[in-house]
Amino acid sequence: MDNQEVLLKVEHLSQHFGPVKAVDDVSFEIRKGEVFGLVGESGCGKTTTGRSIIKLYDITGGNIYFKGQRICAGTLTYTQELKELRAKIQELKKKGGASQEISDCEARIAQLKDEIKRAKLDHHHSDEEYAQKLAKDVEKKYQDLMAKADPQKLPELKKQYQEELRLAKKTRLITQIQMIFQDPIASLNPRMTVREIISEGLTIAGIRDQEYIDKKVYEILELVGLVREHATRYPHEFSGGQRQRIGIARAVVMEPSLLIADEPVSALDVSIQAQVINLLNDLRKTLDLTILFIAHDLSVVKYFSDRIGVMYFGNLVELADSDELFAHPLHPYTKSLLSAIPLPDPRTEKNRTRIVYNALASHDYSVDKPSLREIKPGHFVRCNDAEEAQYKKELGL
Repeated sequence: MDNQEVLLKVEHLSQHFGPVKAVDDVSFEIRKGEVFGLVGESGCGKTTTGRSIIKLYDITGGNIYFKGQRICAGTLTYTQELKELRAKIQELKKKGGASQEISDCEARIAQLKDEIKRAKLDHHHSDEEYAQKLAKDVEKKYQDLMAKADPQKLPELKKQYQEELRLAKKTRLITQIQMIFQDPIASLNPRMTVREIISEGLTIAGIRDQEYIDKKVYEILELVGLVREHATRYPHEFSGGQRQRIGIARAVVMEPSLLIADEPVSALDVSIQAQVINLLNDLRKTLDLTILFIAHDLSVVKYFSDRIGVMYFGNLVELADSDELFAHPLHPYTKSLLSAIPLPDPRTEKNRTRIVYNALASHDYSVDKPSLREIKPGHFVRCNDAEEAQYKKELGL
């Protein structure tokens, strides 16, 4: 894929629930138009990462940028550094330390307080800023149009202006990220018809034209492989695969730039899985979508993804192009996952050797701490200095 424009940037994302570090210092970028696969075993933090990006959780630490604007910001690293600096000042004062060193610490504390203030502002008000920017663009557009307009067409133009301005003020940047949830049954309201489920986002966005909403719902239903007669039915009247199609329709009706697919096929039969994956592939091309595809089935991810990130225990342990990751896996956990893929040939499958990953036995991070490092262009692995040298030797670099 040639497009290098970064649509989503995740920087040092941390999501803690009390003492549990569900996601710990995860960083990656998703380029416009690509499918980025996120894989790992159950409980490794894949879904939490997706939910944090779409702001279903307030992130603990790190930053998330979407279309160049910071939409999520956590304050964990700032507050930790604040505590350390305050403790250091107390220690310096007890020992009668240099006043210059204390002044430097106090200056850094003031800087951190400002960073915390700006992080909270961006996290809670990024949508408002985006809406204000859109409203200004609409005002500028119609000022020029109305200045040059025919006096007879001016009332109609003013009406269009008021409607576009109203919708712009209600627009939220986060609605350009939509999510397909893992469980197609639990994610649909059983008391709402399919039309109400799919059109809910449009209604919240401020669209009042019922004729337009109906037209849009019917178009999307046909796009995902259903028919307009399904619009009046309820979720319990559909199969699992059809329910997931409704979930997909609900997401794409908002015309998002980024689609987060959270294990969209894991609850479905194998034949239906293929249909849903092919549907997502078609929608990606038709609607120019960028997709974060979360799954634990590596064979599905390889077929569907341009780049793959491997997560283990809240950390991103390896990141590479799909073909590169399968051809040259470096991290022992990635090798373990790849060895678990069943093969269609019974003779080969009989002799398949499973690689068991034991984190404590595989790594010694007691002194030399790990970080995500670029071993070769585009191929990142979480490792320390000794492992980095070993991986480069393995690749003949």
